[in-house]
Amino acid sequence: MLLIKYLRLVRAFFRAFWILWVQFPKLDREGKLLAVQNWSAQTLAVMGVTVDVVGHIQRPALSNTPQLLVANHVSWLDPLVIQTVQPSIFVAKQEVRRWPVIGAIANACGVVFVNRGSPSSARKMVTLVAAAMQSGHSIAGFPEGTSTSGHTVIMFHANLFESAIHQDVPVQPLALRYTNAQTGEHCTRAAFVGDLSFLRSLHQVMRANDIRITLNAGPCLVPQGQSRKSLAALARSSVTAQLEALSAR
Repeated sequence: MLLIKYLRLVRAFFRAFWILWVQFPKLDREGKLLAVQNWSAQTLAVMGVTVDVVGHIQRPALSNTPQLLVANHVSWLDPLVIQTVQPSIFVAKQEVRRWPVIGAIANACGVVFVNRGSPSSARKMVTLVAAAMQSGHSIAGFPEGTSTSGHTVIMFHANLFESAIHQDVPVQPLALRYTNAQTGEHCTRAAFVGDLSFLRSLHQVMRANDIRITLNAGPCLVPQGQSRKSLAALARSSVTAQLEALSAR
């Protein structure tokens, strides 16, 4: 059974390369977004991961109106989950570029990579994100700057919110909660924390058959009148409240 899952995943990766390098040049913007959305949903299904959506993103998935989506960060699965509900250009740490297969896919998808320890890299990220927003692309990122076990939401870094303020783009807070599909209890099998390698984490996810990810979409935040720090704090408060509500269900 596990071997079959891996074979299906390899096929999904090959399909990603086919979509990005063969189909993308022939597709318009909406076609590209739809292709990414479908591939993300199908790949999660191949891995046996169930996704539930609570609430709704307040902008149509194929709209030309951009938004900034921010979420707590638990796993490398998070971007796939968000892509199933709102295809976006992601901001990711520089290390992702070096991950096997995933790095190549991320690079081809136009991911904005940032070295979080470099002020100049952070400034470049703000510029690139603003340019993408001007072109009508939604941007998604994880302002915690690192992944956690998902029990709490740590401080949100403010750099990502600067672009939303400059471009007057609404901020959509998202809460991601990982649970055991059978028991409903908090699940850490997919948590990408500590010195865990990507390949080892992938194997853990592939061996599991009971990972459920709930994505909760909270009310959009308006950037007018906010500083980047105050907007980051509001977004973190929203995500924290959403997670608490999900835990109480």
